[in-house]
Amino acid sequence: MAHPLELSYNWRTPAFFASVAAAICVGVLARGQVTGWVSALLVVVALWALIVGVIYLRTRAYLLIDGSRLTVRRFRTFHAIKAADLIAVAEFVTPNGPSYRLTVRTPDGGTSRIVAPVALLRGGHSALFTWILAQAPQATLDKGSLKTAAKLRTRGLIP
Repeated sequence: MAHPLELSYNWRTPAFFASVAAAICVGVLARGQVTGWVSALLVVVALWALIVGVIYLRTRAYLLIDGSRLTVRRFRTFHAIKAADLIAVAEFVTPNGPSYRLTVRTPDGGTSRIVAPVALLRGGHSALFTWILAQAPQATLDKGSLKTAAKLRTRGLIP
């Protein structure tokens, strides 16, 4: 049975520091109670919620390879991709490294672009490119994807 890849993103440390910083700010504001402290408190809580929300969304990254089927999730929805339906792979840069937009053929004949957030997953690049090269050789790779595949080959991470 196939298992999804592990997260390479350490979410605990930033969530801990954001929470401690927010708690300190809330404590200082509540203790001081200067004019406008409630508004400042609301801003601190909103910023904390935004930071923790971004951290939570990053932890939603998912990639599972099961034979000729690839299942990915970026934020909310799982997308199952058959190797025969993969048309193109395009690299885009994220703060954690490159991730990929997969252009796939939909059942109704159209195309859809699905993000594979491999930069947030341990072994994500090598797993994705091993699957693409073995199961979906018909897919066209853009310039960045070709460079990444070449680097992975040189390092011995893909065949």
